[in-house]
This record gives sequence, C-alpha cells and structure tokens, in this order.
Amino acid sequence: MDQPYSLRAVVVPLDPTPAQEQLLRSYCGASRFAYNWTVAIAKANLDTRDEERRSGIKEVDLTKLSWSAWSMTPLWNSVKEEVAPWHRDVTKHALCSGVTNAATALKNYNESKKGLRKGQPVGFPNFKNRHSKQSFTLIQFDRVGNWFSDDSRHVRLILPRFATDPRITRRREQLQWLHTTESLRRLKGKVISGEWTVQSVTISFTSGRWQASFSVRQHVISRPSAKRRLGPIVGVDLGVKHLATLTVPVVGLSGASGHVTNPRHLDDELVRLAKLDRQLSRCVRGSKNHAQLRLRRQRLYGRIARTRNLYLNRLTTTLAGSFETVVLEDLNIAGMVKKSKKNTAKALSRSILDAGFFELRRQLTYKAEDRGHRIVVRNKFYPSSKMCSHCGETKAKLALSDRVFECSNCGISLDRDVNAARNIRDEGLRLLTNEVSTVAGHQPETLNAVSRDRETKPLRRGRGDRYQSRTTQPIREFSPLA
Repeated sequence: MDQPYSLRAVVVPLDPTPAQEQLLRSYCGASRFAYNWTVAIAKANLDTRDEERRSGIKEVDLTKLSWSAWSMTPLWNSVKEEVAPWHRDVTKHALCSGVTNAATALKNYNESKKGLRKGQPVGFPNFKNRHSKQSFTLIQFDRVGNWFSDDSRHVRLILPRFATDPRITRRREQLQWLHTTESLRRLKGKVISGEWTVQSVTISFTSGRWQASFSVRQHVISRPSAKRRLGPIVGVDLGVKHLATLTVPVVGLSGASGHVTNPRHLDDELVRLAKLDRQLSRCVRGSKNHAQLRLRRQRLYGRIARTRNLYLNRLTTTLAGSFETVVLEDLNIAGMVKKSKKNTAKALSRSILDAGFFELRRQLTYKAEDRGHRIVVRNKFYPSSKMCSHCGETKAKLALSDRVFECSNCGISLDRDVNAARNIRDEGLRLLTNEVSTVAGHQPETLNAVSRDRETKPLRRGRGDRYQSRTTQPIREFSPLA
C-alpha cells in the first residue's frame, strides 16, 4: 500500500552571476517559444474544424487533435529541428515545460467550456511575450544526480548536453551551480533522510529577483497531536481595521480584547510607489531608464509581499500551534472588492487586498494539518456581525461605520469584531457537534425519522403484544471543550 503524502512548495531566492542570468533568460525564452507554438497548433486545429463545419462535414469526420502533453510533446520533438534549430543551446526541460504548461491551459479551457471546471470561466490561452512572467520547470531529477552542493548554498542548474555555444561549453563548471541567499541545509537533510522527495523545480523571475520553487512530496507520518497551550478552540474574525480578532487573547500577538493589529504594508509604501509611477510615465518605453525603473518597482512590490508573508507566518504559526481547533469565516474576497469599488472609495478595496485573507487561511490550513489540529470554516452567509452573541437576536441592518454592537433585546454592548468572533466560535462548536453526531434520525437514508438525543434499541417481538415499546439509553455526548 502506498504511503500517503502531500505536496508542498519551498521557495528559495537565487543570486545568479551575469552569465547565469543570461542563460536563465534564454531558458525562459525557449519555454515561452514552446508554449506559443503549442497554442498556435491548437488554434489552427480549431480554425480547421470551423472551416470543415461550414463546408458541411459531419461532426464525426472533423479533424481531431489531442491537446494533452503526452500528444503534443512527441509532436514538438518531431518538428523542433525545423521550428527551433537553436534548441541544442538550451536544456530540453525548458522546452518540455512550455509544452506542458500550454497543454494544461488548453485542458482548463476545454473543461471550462464544457462546464466540468469549477470557478470562473477560463478563456482560450493567450500568446506570451517577453513582458510576460519568465519561468521554466526542471523535472526528472533522478537522472541528473544530486541537486544540492556540499555547502548547501548552491542549486544545480541543468545545462544542455549537446550545446554548440562556446559560452556554455567553456564554462560548464561555473554555470551549473546557482548560488542561493538562504541555506538549503534543512531541505537537503529532509531529502537525504527520505522524508521529502523533490518532484520538480521551477525557476522564475518574480518581484525583481530570481527564485527557485521546489515542488516537494512530503510523506505524511501519523504523529500525536502537540499539547495545546492556550485552549482547545478559538474563533477568528478577519477585518480591515483589525487584521483578526480572537476570542482568546494571545500574549505578544494580540491585545487584551483579542485584536491583532493590521500592519497595512502597502499603505506605508504608497508615496514611494506613486513617485515611481510618475517617473515611469515620463520615460520612453524600451529605454534603459524605463527598464531600470520597472525593476525598482518590481523589487518594491516584492519587498511588500515578503513583509506581508512574514507577518502572516508569525500569526498562523502561533494560532495553529496554540489551539486544537481554529474556526474561520468563508469570505468572498472578489465580491467584497467589487462591492467596495462600486459603492465606496477605492481605498477599502486596496485595504482588503493588502490584508491577505486568502494567504492567511492557506497558511493556517496546512500548518494545522501538520500538527494534527483542525480548521473549521463556517458558511459565508452566517450573520456573525449582525447577531448578538449573548441572546441570539439578529439585526436587520448594520453599517460598516457602526463599530459597537448594541443589542435591543438583552441590552449588551460590545465591540463589533469581538461579537463576530464569538459568534464564529459558537458556530464552529455547533458544526463540530453535528459532524460527530451519529444519533438515529440523522442518517441520510432515513427520510421520515425524528431527531433524538438518545440511542434506540432494536425492536423485539413479545408474546402478548405484537411489538414491545422502544426503550432508550443515554449516550456519551460530544463536547469539543473536553
């Protein structure tokens, strides 16, 4: 029986030399060329089928072409001598990754057109240009040996085997090792011990710097849950004024009321971004100054994103390790941004995107799974902000400007976010209770049963009566707080 596993990504920043950077850009260009070739073949196939339909050919007799990577890769190998005579100066992995990415994009388009894909509709893939994201993927690691240097500071780069460019053939030893700004000791140790298996490595130019993303297969090992320190369950209410509001305060992370400060990383750099945008608007496109300013802006955006991720990492690590169960709310971020742009100022939509709600939930999910803890997500239509956490009274309307919740039924008055966090926690307790409940009448195949809180005994035939009356016995109730 195969051992269960999960896929993870480990991102490492790179520090290539000018010669290595030139080689990396050629790899990215080769991957983009193969991607555009695959999309062009698929587009030509669709045009041919449209012409055949207009000429009266039946649907069964139309020209067929498989868009899968297994079909497009052999086709690319048969024509690469003609369409790309320079292919020997780049590694074959870059070309294959372009074909594979295009096949995946075509598959998503086909499934979305047939209604088999969830989410937003996916259109036909567009052609890439030199301004698109630069990346390529390296695979088949078992054939190239060790990918980490002895000092755990370099990553191996696959070089073309039959290169004709003398700049590659003369300096193979200097080009095949990419220096990293962070140590790879932990990743290398996990791979050597067998806990992790490297599936692929994607090298890309993101946020003004080169980085390597290791796709790692992590073998799942059943370990006992870590001892919780603060409590079994916590409700988390996400917002803009406060990034999160916790029902249980955490020393060093939140205040006495449970509010976690929203650092607003993007707002601190708006003045500098506006200055760079003004300078870019005065430069001639394609000039050296324009390229330098674009690089400065990319690096600034990258620094903002990395600072945000570091802050979210600290928050999610503390929550996942301190509580056995974390209850979150399912937010429709796209709808919130669209509504804020329509009705209020654009600053609200910018603040919503700057908070990083989805990234917080993503990090919290996998960190809780690693520790054997649970993440409960309540329904997006649950009125956590409009309902009183004390008596359950629900308000008809509650404006965003109302920061204090006042109940007209019981007279309680408390912070709006604190009230919502308590309601989210209570809803998580209810969902956990219903999930574990196995009482008769809750089974899906029983249509006309009555919900009971006691376990029923089977019917037995009696001598005097046809059936004896049902008797019940109490069962042990589930309590998440136990």
